[in-house]
Amino acid sequence: MLDTPDVNLPTRLAPERAEYWRSLAYADGAFLPLTQATVSMRDHGFMYADMTYDVLQVWRGGIFRMDAHLDRFFASMAGLRLDPPLTRAALTEVLKDLVRRSGLADALLYVTCTRGEGPLGTRDPRLARPRILANIQPLVLRGSPDEFRRGWHATIVEGVRRIPADSVNPVWKNSHWGDLSRAQWIARDGGFDTAILLDHAGKVTEGPGFNVVAVTRDGLLTPDSGVLEGIACRALFDVAADLGVRARFGTLSPEALRGAEEAFVTMTSTGLFPITRIDGAPLGTGRPGPVTVRLFNELMRRKDAGWDMTPVIPDGRTGEDA
Repeated sequence: MLDTPDVNLPTRLAPERAEYWRSLAYADGAFLPLTQATVSMRDHGFMYADMTYDVLQVWRGGIFRMDAHLDRFFASMAGLRLDPPLTRAALTEVLKDLVRRSGLADALLYVTCTRGEGPLGTRDPRLARPRILANIQPLVLRGSPDEFRRGWHATIVEGVRRIPADSVNPVWKNSHWGDLSRAQWIARDGGFDTAILLDHAGKVTEGPGFNVVAVTRDGLLTPDSGVLEGIACRALFDVAADLGVRARFGTLSPEALRGAEEAFVTMTSTGLFPITRIDGAPLGTGRPGPVTVRLFNELMRRKDAGWDMTPVIPDGRTGEDA
């Protein structure tokens, strides 16, 4: 068995160091403090979840995989028939300007397109005017080193199934979180950290805000349907390929996930976070395994070196690292 290296979590991203006062928003052509940004109660995005959004990571002054995020955002708007009021080039400048104006070298960028408001007395979506909203706030990595070493204790929720793709297409990033939220409550009530949902055929899909990856004898395996096509997941699969670890998209059964040697979730905020127990039973040793930690450390190293970054703040290397 491989020795597990120690995890390299940057200390500059600890919660107590987050400068939330720098958070900014963009709405209707104006930049303003995030606390002053509002959405109309009559916006179809607020009332009917008729909207899409994306979340980008700012790392040491650059935006990670910006083109991939914008590709997904514009594909989601097209799929949901949202006609954005900004071109891709204009939106790119808005996002960069949020980074510059805030001075946040490590942050999360949220961008949203809502259906907007229609005239009083009608719900006709054709009469609404879509809006682009965006904001930036400090990046705080999920979990201290001790929390990372413990990992998440997850449960596979049987009683709440993921919304079928022919009802709400998960490839178009959306805010239809009714199933995810219900499953998360079930997990918390049972003493677990998070929930993993199945589809109506009983196969693993995803959890609240993350993709699920199993580490098996054949390499990495993540579901290929019923899930958002995670950009963090694809980034880690690129890292895995360069390290000689096979990674593939396919069908993942609950039994295969419970029997995996290791498992982790992928998300924009942290990149990767280990799962160490499922339904009370340990995965492997019950600690983050060597493949999981190696992938995480290599992802951190590459991002520190500027891998796939769109530079915004010159010399954005601020703070001290672990």
